[in-house]
Amino acid sequence: MAGRPPLRPTAGTGDADDLARLDAAARHPSMLARVVAGVFTPANVVLAVMAYVALRHSSSAVEAFGWWALTLVLVVGVPYGILFRALRVGRVDDRQVVRRSQRPWLFVMALVCVVLALGVLAVADAPREVVVLVVSMAAGLVAMSVVTLVTKASMHLAVASGAVAVVLVEQPGVGAALALLLVPIGWARWRDGRHSVGQIVLGAVIGGVASWAVYGALR
Repeated sequence: MAGRPPLRPTAGTGDADDLARLDAAARHPSMLARVVAGVFTPANVVLAVMAYVALRHSSSAVEAFGWWALTLVLVVGVPYGILFRALRVGRVDDRQVVRRSQRPWLFVMALVCVVLALGVLAVADAPREVVVLVVSMAAGLVAMSVVTLVTKASMHLAVASGAVAVVLVEQPGVGAALALLLVPIGWARWRDGRHSVGQIVLGAVIGGVASWAVYGALR
């Protein structure tokens, strides 16, 4: 937020460019960019696409709500709880984890939560499409975890692009329309100094390809 002390790079982490870009953007903050990023935060997008798939492939709205609630707890709630705990103890600097060096272990924890959710869904005999959606989330997290060891990619764009890919498989026309939202989301992350254009494009490619390949092949 504006007025905060600038974050300083830690030697050997390779975070200097990301921190410099964030500090430069903080001098001229954009409320619109922050609103757009807030609306399309990964948690919101995950819950939206799970609701969409669950409603389309469950026998009732009550059943769909059950699968959605499970996602809320295991795929969103627990990982965010881990993140907030890391913030409290100083293991990460901010909620969006600007430092790439602080991201890998968080991605691994999120992947563990997704795998746990996958196991629960399989045992509970969830609809195939719901299970495959969570498999595609796991695939995207694996890809992001590996890439993050080398460079930084936008998680906002990875999740948003992955969700668009799922809708494209289900309803191509609707998915194509939703793909237009990737532009303002990418702009918001760039304008807020969170990512370079390259990191935004990389995140979108990772999320979109992972979801398209896995969800499209297995549903």
